[in-house]
Amino acid sequence: MCGEAISRKAFEDLAPLGPNAVQFQIHRAVEHWPGDVVIETEAGGFIIDRPEFLHDLLGRARKEGCHTEVGAATEISRLSNGYLVRTGEGREYSAKYLVGADGWNSLVRRTFFQGGPRLLWAEQFITEEEADQDAMHFFYDQRYHGGYRWEFPHPSGKRIGFTRGADERPQCLERQGRPIPYGYHQVVNRDSCLIGDAAGQANPITFGGIRIGMVAAKMAAKAIVKGALEEYAKQWPRSPHASPAYVKAFDSLRGMDNGELFRSVKPFRNGYGRLSGLRALLNGRKYRELYRAYDLGAKWGW
Repeated sequence: MCGEAISRKAFEDLAPLGPNAVQFQIHRAVEHWPGDVVIETEAGGFIIDRPEFLHDLLGRARKEGCHTEVGAATEISRLSNGYLVRTGEGREYSAKYLVGADGWNSLVRRTFFQGGPRLLWAEQFITEEEADQDAMHFFYDQRYHGGYRWEFPHPSGKRIGFTRGADERPQCLERQGRPIPYGYHQVVNRDSCLIGDAAGQANPITFGGIRIGMVAAKMAAKAIVKGALEEYAKQWPRSPHASPAYVKAFDSLRGMDNGELFRSVKPFRNGYGRLSGLRALLNGRKYRELYRAYDLGAKWGW
């Protein structure tokens, strides 16, 4: 399950990669808040075909000399100078460094790291409903428990997602679901590391993960090339993608009813801008951390 949205600015982080497998160009983000507050802003980005995007990326890696194997890792052990991975097919592979990019239930994390990320369970439906093909719509309500409902364009019509069980399931062509992992902090243990969902790196304000996981992977790769994986452990927490403001804001949102959600967004009911921002800072001292997380999320969270 994935909303498959990625911002245009993401490719500044991911250069020399560029947008590929683009299905829709996104120009607007439309927020729907309690009290009939609707806020529309410019948003430069894309809806991509994520499997095709990753397939093309893998093909590029192979052309650059990357060797790949296909199999399900079932057991990992630490050697005196590296790691041994065993697959369900009975094959074994050894390496000095181990990168856990194996999802929210990561075998690497469960084997070599302590604890795990927090999880927000969500579901998504692919429908034949008509959608704005250049816009992402977000609906905020107390029933989403800090999350939101999203409606994005899809080649078949519209993708609709929300916190699991928060809304009635629409008639759909396909139902998807998974936990969105966030709020985990350890990314390196000796010569092993975690990236993406394995590291709980999804943004709990935007739920974005494609850009974030790829930025983390780039950091880890550079550290491994230098033979200093600990540099990834130092660099990641300092990144704007990893700000603690996101989790604080999410926890704040979880405790808000619709009345407070309306009060928090009321200064922006006529749109975001410098004047409304000043008004919010003057009149909304209680929500300053929330506003900071929104601002960071819009820039770095997708």
